[in-house]
Order: sequence, then C-alpha cells, then structure tokens
Amino acid sequence: MELLLAAGLGLMLLAFNAWQQLQLMSRLTADWGELSALLGLHLGGTPLGREVARFVAWQLAVHVAFGVAAWTLACLSVRAFSLPPNWRLRMLAAWFVAGVAWLFIVNATIFPWSSTGAPLDLLRVPLFGGARLMELVSLLLCAAIVVVLVRAARSVGFRFTAGRAVAYSLMAGLALLLPYRVSTTQAPPLEGKPNLVIIGIDSLRNDVVGAGHAPGLTPNIDAFVRNDAQMFSDAVTPLARTFPAWTSILTSRHPRSTGARENLVARDSMQPFVTLADVLRSHQYHTVFATDEVRFSNIDGSYGFDQVITPTVGAADFLLGKANDLPLTNLIANTRLGKWMFPATYGNRAASVTYRPDTFVNWLDDEIKPRGPTMLAIHLTLPHHPFTWSEPGDQVFQRAGDSTYRYSSAVIAVDRQFGNVMELLERKGLLNNALVVLLSDHGEALGLPDSDTLIRGETVRRLLEGQRISLWGHGSSVLSPHQFSAFLAIRGFGTVDLPQVHREYDTPVTLLDVAPTALDLLAVPASAGFEGLSLRPIVQGDPGAVAKFSARVRFTETGIRTGRMTDGDFNERSVLGEAAAFFRMNPANGRFEMRDELMPVVLADKERAAMSSHWLLAALPDKTQPQTQKYVLVSRDGRQARRLEGPPEPDEGEAWALWQALHDQYGEELLPAAPLKSAVMATAD
Repeated sequence: MELLLAAGLGLMLLAFNAWQQLQLMSRLTADWGELSALLGLHLGGTPLGREVARFVAWQLAVHVAFGVAAWTLACLSVRAFSLPPNWRLRMLAAWFVAGVAWLFIVNATIFPWSSTGAPLDLLRVPLFGGARLMELVSLLLCAAIVVVLVRAARSVGFRFTAGRAVAYSLMAGLALLLPYRVSTTQAPPLEGKPNLVIIGIDSLRNDVVGAGHAPGLTPNIDAFVRNDAQMFSDAVTPLARTFPAWTSILTSRHPRSTGARENLVARDSMQPFVTLADVLRSHQYHTVFATDEVRFSNIDGSYGFDQVITPTVGAADFLLGKANDLPLTNLIANTRLGKWMFPATYGNRAASVTYRPDTFVNWLDDEIKPRGPTMLAIHLTLPHHPFTWSEPGDQVFQRAGDSTYRYSSAVIAVDRQFGNVMELLERKGLLNNALVVLLSDHGEALGLPDSDTLIRGETVRRLLEGQRISLWGHGSSVLSPHQFSAFLAIRGFGTVDLPQVHREYDTPVTLLDVAPTALDLLAVPASAGFEGLSLRPIVQGDPGAVAKFSARVRFTETGIRTGRMTDGDFNERSVLGEAAAFFRMNPANGRFEMRDELMPVVLADKERAAMSSHWLLAALPDKTQPQTQKYVLVSRDGRQARRLEGPPEPDEGEAWALWQALHDQYGEELLPAAPLKSAVMATAD
C-alpha cells in the first residue's frame, strides 16, 4: 500500500508539471484548434503516435521511480533509526518533499530558461564559501542519504571499511564519466582520397568574424581562417532559410530548380536532383550528415547520406522537445540514458531549455567513425533564434535582454563548439588529409537600420512608397544584406591542392559554388545538373576566371513572411500560428511538410533579387496595388537607389543586365511593374 502511495506521489509530480506545460502550450496557441490543425492529431498507428506513446511511458516510469526512491529511503530511515513502522508514511512524505524541493532548485539553477523553475538571482549568488544554494542543498541531501545508508547497513551487520569506501567512490566516479569518454579511434593514414568536411554555422553574420582583420567574437573561427584558409567576402545564399540553403549547397542548384522554395518542402514535391553526397558515395566515400536542429529542415538519407545524426525529425521534435521541459527529466536529458529515453530532447538545439553544446559534440564523438574516405556535413545552429540554451550565459550579453546581445552570446558559444568539433575531427584523424569548407547558410538581421538594409536615408526610403523592409531575422527581405550574405572559407589539409597561405577574395560567389568546388579539389567529376561554378580557378589566380566571376549575376529570394516576422516579433505563439497556416503533419511519416496547395501564396509574396558586385535589382510585390511589382535598383553600398518602371535601356550596362537576368531566372513568377508616381532616382541623405 505504501509503495503504491509512493508511486502515486511520483505521478502527482508528473501531473503537476504536465499541467504547467499545458498552460505554456495554451499560451503558445490562440486556441487548441491551431495546434490540432498543425498536428492533424491523427496519432493512432502513426509514427508520431508511437513517439508520443514511448514518451509518455518513459515519463511515467521516471516519475514512478522517483516516488519509489523516496519510499526506499523512507524504509531505510525507519530501519536506520529504529523508528516504529507507522513512521514510514511520515518519512516518505519528508523524503518526497525534500526531493521535490531539491529538483526544483537544481532545475532552476542548471536550466535557467526552464518554464518550471524561475531563474531567481538568489540561486546564482554565492552563499557560503562560494557555494550556491544548489550546491548547499545537494550537499545536505547527499549527507542525509549517506547517513541513512550507513546506519541502515550497520543495522543488518554490514560494515563500511576504508577500502570499500574508496572502491565505491571510484565506481561512482567512473559512472559519472561515462558520457564523456575519450575516443580511442586511431588516425587513418595520410594516403588515399582526401576527406571532405563541410561545417555550417546557422545565421552567422560576416561582421562578427574577425578573420584576421580585427578582433571578433569568434577566436576559433578566426584562427581557422588565418591559418591558410581561402575566404570569400562576397558570398550570398540563394534563399536565407536553412533547408533551401542547404539543399542548394548539396545540389548546386537554385531553389527554383529544386523546388525548395521554403523550409520543409516534402522530398516527393521537389524536382529530381543529384546531390554532392550522391556523387561522392558513387566514388566509395562514406557520407554523413549531422545537425543539432531539424525543426526547419528535413534532410535525411534520401539526400545521399549513408549515416544521419540528428534529433527526431518531425512533429515529435516540436511537440515532445517542448513537452519534456520537466525538472526530473531535464536532469537526465544530456546523459546516455536521456539519449535512449528521450531522443527528441537529447542534443536538440530546438529543446533550448536543456540544450548543451558539448552534448552534441559528445554525440558526434560517439557516432563518427572513420571508415575510408569520408564526406562529413555538420550544421551547428546555436546562433539561431531564440539565442538561448541551457546555460545562463554571459552577464554582459544575456542579462541585457536585448536580442542583439543574446545573438552575440550565442555566436561566442558556437565558436567554442566549432573549436571542439575541429579538435574531435583532428583526434579522429579526419583532418590528416581533408578539404574543409566552413560556411553559414545565411546571415541574420538584428534590427539595426544603419547596417541591416540597403535602403538608407529618408529620400531613398520614399522611393518605396510605404513598402515595409524587414530588419529582423532572415529570409524576409532581399534588401537586407546581412540576411542574404553568407560566410564562406575553404582550407586544405594534407594533399589537397590549395594555397598554403591565407587569402581573401572579393569575387562574387554563391553557396551553389560549394559542391562543384569540392568535387574539383577532390578530383571527382561534377554532376551535369550543377548550376554553380568551381572556385578553384579563383584561388589559383586565373585572370580569365576572375573576369568571368566578376561578370556573373547571382540571385536570392525570400521565404514565408508575415507582419510579425517583418517587425521582429519572433515569440513562439506567432511562429506556431504561421506554421499552422502553411504546414501540416504528414501522418505517414510524422513530419511537418509545406502545404503544396499554399505554395502559390508563398510565391506571390516573395521578394526576389538579382545582384552584381556593385548593384542589386529587387522585385518587390506591391502591397498597395495587388498584382503589381515594384522594381528598385540599389547600389550595394546603400548610397543610391532608383525605381524602374520597366526595362532599362540596353546601354545602361549593369541595370539592363540585372533586369534581363532577373526575368530569365524567375520568368512568369514576376508580376507586372507598378506605374511610377514620383521621382525615379534618389541618393541617401
């Protein structure tokens, strides 16, 4: 009976915490209709239903075990202190309350962003000897448990000796070290085909990287670049969203060619294509893709990868990663046990409350095993909104509450994570002979008018006649250079034919160039379907190649945009509302996918741009006149802008070339130009 009561107490704790999570979810949605529309709520016999059932079963097991542990300590306390049997209920209540208090204090201290534990200043203030409240409470609780165990053991004739105490301590220490074991993988020899390592860093702005010019926020990235890397300062992404950008990186094709016009487009809704991984796998490469967040990208083995290292892909990632913010399960989320029991939480950047950068690095350490020539693509997403993770963060940055400073803190953290990944790859021997590409899928606008838009000055702004320009996020404006600009650097190790000196190029390049460049440097024939160009002639100083690249036109476009996104309102309720409108859960595989029937709505609202080294021509849907388009020609230094009513004259050089290229690329998607009502030229104030 007492054991059942103990299990019931554990379930009461679960019920209380689950109620808190339900309250949170209700605040994230205007009503449950939004959530049901998004999920479809077809759980029976679906992958999501099985994931939910597994999740619930483990939650029940963990919380029942907590109650049973309190009952066990109660029984041991009665024996240890020779108390009457009727004291077991009192001791059960005492141990359970003490355990719950300890859980909430530890959870709130270790995971300050948890919804079930307020990040009180008192929890961070050193009290006695530099120890915080968490350490003091943990010490008292452990001491009480040790006293009970020792006295209970002695009551049955078991005696602790110094040798036994040392042995038990060593065993406990080894158990704690298990999640952090050091790999003993031997480095492969230098001979053979070079490895290819692509490391992407989500939302990394070029201006936060020092890269040898000035101190930045990224000492590890700076060191990588300064040590013989070839850096391309004018790289752009074809669409500043993770999934379309990575699809272009892997296929060397524009989103219009692949059909990846937004995040989470279903694979069977896209055009057929050959990926970089497909090509290398046909040349006996072992291909691996790894990322710590899959909310916005569903890249899997169908993109040519033999091995995929990611959190649970699909609705379970959103639903269970958020629902698992419970004090008891938070404590095991980053352990090997947590990896097995709660795969939607372990190493998952989307579960920002419990995410630790080292957990994902440890996961890579466990899973990556050199086996001949290897292609390894890793995407790190710490700098993506909301810019918070399990740590309380730097007091200077995160305490300010400003997203600009939180972004800076996240960049510092991902730089450390990048350094740890490079150390891991070096230890495993993957850098002995390798081509390493370091890139960002896109940048991030932080609401800074002087740097996050090309339209500057009131005179220039008047050309747009009230058109809203997004200064926030990514993929929401083609006039925001820090959204479409991408970081790109390549470096050779071992036999890879790259200059052994750091150089920086202002040659116009795009992320579509990554795949053909990699294959060219690996001496592997490229796919006939690639639309990008190899950068190898540029780094080898071919003057003809420099002229060819300088004359090229590149393209970028926006994704789904809403008024809140344009204004920088990224609260989860608004994001969920947007998802409910444009995405649905596929019950066959449990994944969120873009609604095919709404793609025309997305295309009609897209901004598109063609750019050269010095000019950008933007086609902007006119919000004031439906079915019309505003064309704005802007210098990329932001000093000049010009409205175009129609095609410029052929003798207008770059303006004419950009107009032709833009219409050749997007064709019938471009709406007619809106008639001009005012002056057509302006200069920044």
